[in-house]
Amino acid sequence: MPSPTDFNLSPYYDDFAESKKFHRILFRPSFAVQARELTQSQSILQNQVERVSDHLFEKGAMVIPGEIGYDLNYYAVKLTSFTDSAAVGVTLADFVGLELTGQTSGVKAKVINTSATDGTDPNTLFVKYVDSGTNNSTEAFATGETISVSTTLQSVVTTVSAVVNSTATGSAAYVAAGVYYINGFHVQVNEQTLILDKYSNTPSYRVGLTVTESFVTPNDDNSLNDNAAGTSNVNAPGAHRFKIDLTLAKKALTAVDDANFVELLRLKSGILQNQVRTTEYAVLEDTLARRTFDESGDYAVRNFDLDLREHLISGNNRGIYTAVNGGSESKIAAGMGPGKAYVKGYEIETIGTTFVDVNKARDFDTQNNFTTKFDVGNYVNVTNIYGSPDIGFVSAATEAFKRVNLYSTLTSSRGTENAGSGASINTIGRAKSRGFQYVTGTPSSFTFASSGLTDAVYRHYLFDINMFTHLNIRTNQSFTTGETITGSTSGATGTVESISTTTAVFQ
Repeated sequence: MPSPTDFNLSPYYDDFAESKKFHRILFRPSFAVQARELTQSQSILQNQVERVSDHLFEKGAMVIPGEIGYDLNYYAVKLTSFTDSAAVGVTLADFVGLELTGQTSGVKAKVINTSATDGTDPNTLFVKYVDSGTNNSTEAFATGETISVSTTLQSVVTTVSAVVNSTATGSAAYVAAGVYYINGFHVQVNEQTLILDKYSNTPSYRVGLTVTESFVTPNDDNSLNDNAAGTSNVNAPGAHRFKIDLTLAKKALTAVDDANFVELLRLKSGILQNQVRTTEYAVLEDTLARRTFDESGDYAVRNFDLDLREHLISGNNRGIYTAVNGGSESKIAAGMGPGKAYVKGYEIETIGTTFVDVNKARDFDTQNNFTTKFDVGNYVNVTNIYGSPDIGFVSAATEAFKRVNLYSTLTSSRGTENAGSGASINTIGRAKSRGFQYVTGTPSSFTFASSGLTDAVYRHYLFDINMFTHLNIRTNQSFTTGETITGSTSGATGTVESISTTTAVFQ
């Protein structure tokens, strides 16, 4: 997106229109050069730079890292008063860089930032503690103690001191010097620090760069006057300048006024939600993503762990938010932990746990004596029923889910097993009953002993099915049921199931 600033106004009259497809301005002898032509020559070049940059970079992308970061241990020291022994007129800003020592606690800290009183909050120093107290355990300045250091102000050696009102832990964000792609320009950002919350380390903000475009005239900056010393034109007013300034700023999480704002960092209750750490490419990244997806598909580099926690903090319930911060007992917080994946070839990485609010189940229904369906597994259709199998996992017998035998020959007399004998053993396996269900025919609600029920079809569900192999051996051998035998040539093994005078049956 090009700059939203309108240059087609007095005194610039830059009426450059991309639709006219002008790519060069051809100046001619004997014809006056127009101011708008000089301005348009810059617009044409800038248009070309922007087209190339749009191919390479996303809008607001970090081109030369100045990385964004945050500090949740931004220690605050509220002051009651401050002064200097030489009365040279110390200011709050003079404390920055000084290493102060608590006269009571012995704690040492270096001042990294300050905040002047706004009528509500007192003058405040922000410090990093560098040494514990004289008791080797105190880690912060004590309320009411004097903190001081000897230094030189205005070429005068003096002792700067202040009285501590109280201490707290604040939070801040910072950005390093770098270059960002803003409104078609590659704009430099200076190193900056922004205090998020003076006395709280659970900030909830969108942090980024506010884009400010402006015109600078020689009245605003006298360096724009002609500096050609020794000429008649020296100090004559020069051309105006177009300026883009990037300022580190914060916005509420619900703010939507992003026309001149580039988000780089997001915190919710002190928990990192998002952070720009790499350059975001445009068409170039689309090409790389297409190739990555074609050769590798979707995959995770580091898995995203799921952590379900209470939404409202209550005691030690591992809740996430206090009631003040919107915690609700009717919700749970589903946290997706840090991880990295490639989806459709694009890199997706989270560097902190992201929590999503999910409503707890609060609706329910009650059903009594209703039919459900479930899969009980393999079955065979059987007829000529005599009695019913024991399908209970707890029965009067010593064996749960009583065993049924499988035969290769139909029974000739209902209720009597046709096991065979000698070389004509009909047993081919065994199984256990899981269920017994009527399918078709004339059922009976009391017994299967009637000879008139032979045509009814039932579904007999079986499990733990074991089929046997019959082996014919040349001589009679004494085998014990359950023992393992091994073939001397094949090496195959089997477990003896039963034996007759002429035939052994192995499982």
